[in-house]
Amino acid sequence: GGPQVSDITLAKNAKQLVDGVEQAGVLARGADRLSVEKLARYFMRAFKDNQLGKKSGNIKQTLGTDLQTLTENDSFRFPSTFTFIFRAFASVEGIGKGLDEKFEIGKLAQPFIEKFTDSQQYRSDAEKKFSIFSRATGLNPKDVETAVTSPRKIAYIEETLRSMEDGSLKIRVRSLENEKALERMALTQSRSEKLLLATLFLNLAGFASKRVVAGAGYAGFAFFILQALMTNVKVKKFDKTQAKFVQTKFAGDDDDA
Repeated sequence: GGPQVSDITLAKNAKQLVDGVEQAGVLARGADRLSVEKLARYFMRAFKDNQLGKKSGNIKQTLGTDLQTLTENDSFRFPSTFTFIFRAFASVEGIGKGLDEKFEIGKLAQPFIEKFTDSQQYRSDAEKKFSIFSRATGLNPKDVETAVTSPRKIAYIEETLRSMEDGSLKIRVRSLENEKALERMALTQSRSEKLLLATLFLNLAGFASKRVVAGAGYAGFAFFILQALMTNVKVKKFDKTQAKFVQTKFAGDDDDA
């Protein structure tokens, strides 16, 4: 449709987009659909804001943790043919920007995309107008069914709330921030354990009276201190990756300002 879109329609279209991506085999099985839907809503909203001439929010500031989780879990697996499609769009965008700085492929593609989607949904212009009229007035089977089934849905909501109240239904909430904090805590704990074992072997080698025991102690110290150093590298890499996804500005934003 046009650049004006409601949040309800945006959420519905995002779910449809995720379903289509999953059917196409691009989205890996078991991926976090909520994070993918948030990502889809962001890009849809950015596309609409671009049509209105508005600047969209920073993706790292809006979806930093979700984006990091999707990246680390390899949630998207693009077929090899997508490379040529992306390259074609990038080439067209680059040529257009070289000729005209105000060139926007999204704005130019909007009429063709709207025409294509209309041809997929409606067989004629009259059917499209009738569909718009029926949605605006509520005179369509879906809205009528919603009105008829509303009492049963309200009863279901009441039953669910009562189940939550008496404790028979528990809500599970996933916190990506806590997951990352626990992941870092596990790395630091592993590093501390290896340093402790390395210290223990070093003390054993220092107090040992036999060469064999002392040699074993020094070997154990060398092994665990090496493991501790490797774990420390993992912690540094984790912190660097975390900072990359939580920062609120891209490189070069200050220069543009």
